[in-house]
Amino acid sequence: MKQPSITLKDLECLEHLRNVGQVVSELTTLQDSNTLHRNPAQRLQLASVIYLMTAQLDGVVERCNQQWLTGEGNV
Repeated sequence: MKQPSITLKDLECLEHLRNVGQVVSELTTLQDSNTLHRNPAQRLQLASVIYLMTAQLDGVVERCNQQWLTGEGNV
């Protein structure tokens, strides 16, 4: 059975999500360094989730880019 392939449109969406995660992570870090929060543990959890999401998306995008570079991906 043929595995479903990711399309160029899918890759663009993943790149967008990765970029959003990076921006939110940077904003969270900036806000954390400039203000006091009532629940710092919750902020740390949010930052951790965002970091993990961004890292996972980055890995997917990199693998897809490699597949297209080697001619393994289908558009």
